Amino acid sequence: MRATVALAALLLLGACTTVKEREVYGALQGGGFTEADARCLAARAARSLSIRQLRRLQAAVDALEQPVREMPVGEAIDGLRANLDPQTMQIVARVGVECVRARLQENAQ
Repeated sequence: MRATVALAALLLLGACTTVKEREVYGALQGGGFTEADARCLAARAARSLSIRQLRRLQAAVDALEQPVREMPVGEAIDGLRANLDPQTMQIVARVGVECVRARLQENAQ
């Protein structure tokens, strides 16, 4: 019985993460992130952020005045920071660094 409950919980958690990932991916791509960046960020953010934080991230991306890839880095960061709490911003920054590292490793190979 416990094994069945544990398995059901894991499946539900996996499904929830997949839904969160799709929503974040759509918001990031709609905000002007490249497909590769949106996929990388969404996969990591879905595991790290709560649903509430993800909703705020979606709203922050929607609030940007232009697509993120057309913005200077400082403006993009300021735009996100204006709409995110410090904890969410810290997670977004960490996830961004992870994606940059992954891209650099792919390019080095």
